[in-house]
Amino acid sequence: MLKGTWLEPLVWWALLAGFATALLLVAYAIVQQDYRESLNDPQIQMAEDAAARLEAGAVPADIVPHGTPLISVRDSLAPWLAVYDANGQVLESSGELDGAPPRLPAGVFDPAAWHALIIGHHLNNSPVGQDRFTWQPEPGVRQAVVLVATGDQKYFVAAGRNMREVEQRIEHEGELVFAGWLATLAALFAGCYVARFLLRR
Repeated sequence: MLKGTWLEPLVWWALLAGFATALLLVAYAIVQQDYRESLNDPQIQMAEDAAARLEAGAVPADIVPHGTPLISVRDSLAPWLAVYDANGQVLESSGELDGAPPRLPAGVFDPAAWHALIIGHHLNNSPVGQDRFTWQPEPGVRQAVVLVATGDQKYFVAAGRNMREVEQRIEHEGELVFAGWLATLAALFAGCYVARFLLRR
């Protein structure tokens, strides 16, 4: 019905546009996930090393540096470290929010959830159980947190970092992908009609 009409290139354009859109969405999702995962890298090392020291006999006061200003969880991009007891109470912290140590949600210390996490890590031959999550204690404050438990779950070590810069990069990446998407659709539209014109000559 549409073959040979000026609507035929529009059908081809719609098909190609759908394919290009899917590819760009997949590419954006991969880049976004890579940015988010890499945001955890310093915290993984900090939390795992601190938990290992606690298991070797260190006390929480040995883990968190003293004599330096506390890191503002709201404003600073520096990673912070905190040690909690089995009930989620802060024992030591290098970070602060509104003048108090970072208080993570009680649910992240749930023994049943940690039992499952630790079993999973043993099955994967990982030396420690850990949880990685995004924590937003208040609007505008978002932290990438890695929480590691000692083997006996006597202590939990959290290392966190402000997500502001990475989220700005993700937003910029989204703007670039959107601009590229529009340019791709325009190029495909023009290409479909130019190809029809050339084929009919």
